[in-house]
Amino acid sequence: MFQDNKAIGYATLRLAMGINVFGHGFFRILSGVGDFAHGMAESMAKGPLPHALSLGYGYCIPWIELTLGALLLLGLFTRFALTASALFIVTLTFGTASVQNWQTVGGQLLYSLVFFLLLWHVEANTLSVDGILSRRSS
Repeated sequence: MFQDNKAIGYATLRLAMGINVFGHGFFRILSGVGDFAHGMAESMAKGPLPHALSLGYGYCIPWIELTLGALLLLGLFTRFALTASALFIVTLTFGTASVQNWQTVGGQLLYSLVFFLLLWHVEANTLSVDGILSRRSS
């Protein structure tokens, strides 16, 4: 099992993204969801999206990140977590583009690329809870 380079590479990239996404949510929650939500809504003020929408989504973002990041860290429901993460990044990219913050949009595109690669190679997700459950059911 640990001699499969594709599985090891996949697991390390999945773990890196899981820590990244989980960390975003965890530390935003730790430092105050309200502070994050209001700061995000303020940064979106010059764009066309309604303030209430930006603020409401800002309150949801840390919890979404925490949940998706935890699933990625564990490798549990990985296909779902990756698909949901990719769609989540799409929503963030739309909001960021609406305020013409092109530098951040570029970073979000990199996240999209990593989620694409992980989804494309999800069959290599053997070093995970999903992998363990799959082996037990076989």
